[in-house]
Amino acid sequence: MDQEDEHERQQPGQGHDYEPLQNLALEEIGAQEEYVAMDVVDDSDNESDGADDGDDDDESSDDYDVLEDLVPQDSWSSDEIDCDDDSNFGHESVSLQRLHRMLNRCRERVKHTYSFQPLRLIPCQYKAHHDAGEFPIARSGHRIIASESHLYSLGGYNPNRTPNVTRFDACMLFQELWAFNFATGRWKLLLNAENSEMPRELASNALVIYNNVLISHGGTGYPFGETCSNDCYVYTTGENPKVMLLKVTGDLPTAQYGPGIVIHNDYLYTIGGTTGFDYSCDVYRLNLQTKVWENVYICRPEMRDDPEGRYRHEVVYDGHHIYVLGGGTSHTVYDLQRIPAFNLETNRWDHFDTLPDRTVAINQDLGYPKARKCLSCVQHTTSNGDIEAFITGGLQGDFNTYFDDIWKLNLRTKQWYKIHTAVLPRPLYFHSAAHAGNGCMYIFGGIEYNEVQRDMRRRNHLFKMWMTIPKLSDICWDAITYYNRNLHKFDRATLLNAGIPQRYVNRLPPLPERMRKHASDEPSSSTFLNGLTKRMRAHLE
Repeated sequence: MDQEDEHERQQPGQGHDYEPLQNLALEEIGAQEEYVAMDVVDDSDNESDGADDGDDDDESSDDYDVLEDLVPQDSWSSDEIDCDDDSNFGHESVSLQRLHRMLNRCRERVKHTYSFQPLRLIPCQYKAHHDAGEFPIARSGHRIIASESHLYSLGGYNPNRTPNVTRFDACMLFQELWAFNFATGRWKLLLNAENSEMPRELASNALVIYNNVLISHGGTGYPFGETCSNDCYVYTTGENPKVMLLKVTGDLPTAQYGPGIVIHNDYLYTIGGTTGFDYSCDVYRLNLQTKVWENVYICRPEMRDDPEGRYRHEVVYDGHHIYVLGGGTSHTVYDLQRIPAFNLETNRWDHFDTLPDRTVAINQDLGYPKARKCLSCVQHTTSNGDIEAFITGGLQGDFNTYFDDIWKLNLRTKQWYKIHTAVLPRPLYFHSAAHAGNGCMYIFGGIEYNEVQRDMRRRNHLFKMWMTIPKLSDICWDAITYYNRNLHKFDRATLLNAGIPQRYVNRLPPLPERMRKHASDEPSSSTFLNGLTKRMRAHLE
């Protein structure tokens, strides 16, 4: 059976106005989106993981914060000090935990000068802004998606963190929906099993954002493969978040986990997945207006040139084809040289031979990314209209080969490019990535493999990478929020009068209720702008 814990055992030593759920308007806004945050390049990653039988736990005993004298202070990442209210460290020494937070906040006051650097992997140092328990703990098998303002993380698994242990029907997975605001750098728990009827199959499902709501499909409970889902859930994320099971009819797909989904012309397409025993690459689609499923294509690889069954692949979409990248079974993976693509006009499979990156050495698979599953992928559209897919990480079917590389595929030219300027700090799989629509990719969580100590740990690190040079206004907003994480505490009129465009002000979370009554006490726009200018000038000096 293809499960995360099986992978580990075999080791040696992922204030909007929303329409009512019942009247889900179906207007495509893109199948893949991502997120934005802080901008301090930190290429040093000096953790030293201790072996723990593969059941990793980055919340308890990271060595990021141990050897202070070996790591230059200006290279520290506050994300690398993991203080969690579930951790042994937190229980043993509350005072020391507070000291860590104080030191983190002191370091936050001494920021590096903002620098826009495309195609560089940047850690988002969010933990210094939170107390313990205010952000999602380490996990894998989750899914993330993003709007212009927020990153959303749904579900996931960590064997060392048993959620809802007080419930008689405790679910071993994280029945949680978190939101990360790019402007403030803060997480917020929107939904969990205590305040809503969350699904229980929340590992290796699929997630899209559509008409300002999130839609999840498929997934598995724990133990993996024993209970699978073919349901669709809809999540609203405004001031009163809700979750609802979408009532559907028709020819439903098999209950599976690890599928890939996209939205095309008011249809949700799902491709592939596994029951834990059988694998498919069948294609089904759900009419989001009528809520009716239909069987589009059943693969018969033994009879014709159809792709083999797989799970934990990634899908990208150019309006004409749905491309299937990677994926595999419990012991095999599929290559990224000849890519299957489902033709949305003929409802048949096509195959495309891709072109290698000639700048990569000949002994590195001739310029192609190696075959893999459990990778992450996002897509974005360039200024000339080309669609590019970025893949990161993953693992091979031998359970001994893990990846930390980042590659780009141009869907028009079918040309691969290896990103030489960015690499994951360590090999990573069962993570998730998303795109905020402005050209910035975010990567969150997953299982990190330590090649030196040959062990694995789940992480809750968040990274960003600009895949392209965005609009100048987006760079300016990124710089403003880098220096000012408290903009959400200002009256909106003050921000608008200071010259911040409405579309960026709308990305801030609502003004806290306790502060709305004191909005008249906020400084004037000129005072605010002068203070902002002084802070930025001080950092430059």
